[in-house]
Amino acid sequence: MQSKLCITKNITAMKYKKQILKIILLLLLPAFTVAQNFIHFPDSGGLWKETYSWQPSPVFYNGIGDTYLEGDTVLNDTIYHKVYNLRRDVFCSDIILSGPEYDGALREDTTNQKVYYRGTINASEQLLYDYSLEIGDTLQTTWYSPYYEVYVTAIDTITTFDSVQRRIWYLDCLQPFDGWPQIIEGIGSTSGLHGGIEPYWEGWNELLCFSADGDEVWRSLRDTCYVVTDTCVPVGIKETAYSKTSIKYYPNPVSTSTTVSFEFNQIQTADNYLWLFDLFGKEIAHIKFKDNFFTIRSPANKGLYMVKILVNNHYYTFKLIVSN
Repeated sequence: MQSKLCITKNITAMKYKKQILKIILLLLLPAFTVAQNFIHFPDSGGLWKETYSWQPSPVFYNGIGDTYLEGDTVLNDTIYHKVYNLRRDVFCSDIILSGPEYDGALREDTTNQKVYYRGTINASEQLLYDYSLEIGDTLQTTWYSPYYEVYVTAIDTITTFDSVQRRIWYLDCLQPFDGWPQIIEGIGSTSGLHGGIEPYWEGWNELLCFSADGDEVWRSLRDTCYVVTDTCVPVGIKETAYSKTSIKYYPNPVSTSTTVSFEFNQIQTADNYLWLFDLFGKEIAHIKFKDNFFTIRSPANKGLYMVKILVNNHYYTFKLIVSN
C-alpha cells in the first residue's frame, strides 16, 4: 500500500513538474520569438549615405559622406564589424575629399536586442541602439540627455524596399519633422548610423538612404540619396509615366533683388516645390507652386546659387548666377 502511494505521489509530482515546465515555456516563448524575429545589421555590405552638420552651424549641412561596414575585428575576445567613413564634396559627390578611414567597430547583442559601438577616440564600448525600448522609455544615448530627455512616443512597423518588416520607434522630438529623428530596426537612426539622436539645432545629421550589398533598402523623406547642392548626379531621379518636363528660367545671370521667371511646359502634379540654396547649403527660399509660370525674388547678395525643383515627380537642379 505504501509502495502504491509513493508511485501515485511520484506520478502526481511528475505531472505537476510538466505543467510548471509548460507554463515556463509559454512565458519564455514571446522572448524567444522576439529574438528570432530581430532584424540585425548586415555583417558586411551595409552602406549609409549621410549628411553631416558640425555644431554650431547656420547652414542645413556642411558635409556629406558614406559610412559602411567592411570586415571584422576582435576586441577583448569579442567579434566586431569594422566601420569605415569617407567624405565627399557637397557640390560634386563624385569627388572624395578624405578617406576611407577606419571609424570604429560595431557589435550586436541579438539576445538583448542592443547595438554597441567602439569609436576610435573613446575606446570603451558605448550603447548605440536599444531595440528593446517600449513606449514611454527614455533614451540613454543622446548627447543632450542631461538637459532634455528623449522618450519613445510610439512604435510601429514599416516595410522597406527589401520587403522586410522592420520596427520603427518614434520619439518626442518635433523638429525638423514631427517625431524625427526615428530609430529603425536593422538600419539605425534617420540621423545616420551614429549621427546622434538629436532634435534640430541650427542643422542636423541626416541619413539620406541605406543599402545592403548594393541594393537600396530605405530612403529618407527627401526621396533622394543625394544632397540638393550636388551637381554631379543625374536629374530625374524618380521614374514616372510622365513625359519629360521642359523648364525655362530667366534671366541668368540675374541682378540682385530683382525677379527670376520660371516656365514649365506642363504641370501634372499638385505638390511641386522650388528650393534656392547658397553655396554653403543654406536655404534662401522654399516655395510650393502649381502654375506653369511664376517668379521669385533674386537674392540680395551676388554669387552662385543652386536651384532645386521637384515637379511632376522629378527632381531638377540648376545653377543661378546673381550679379550686380
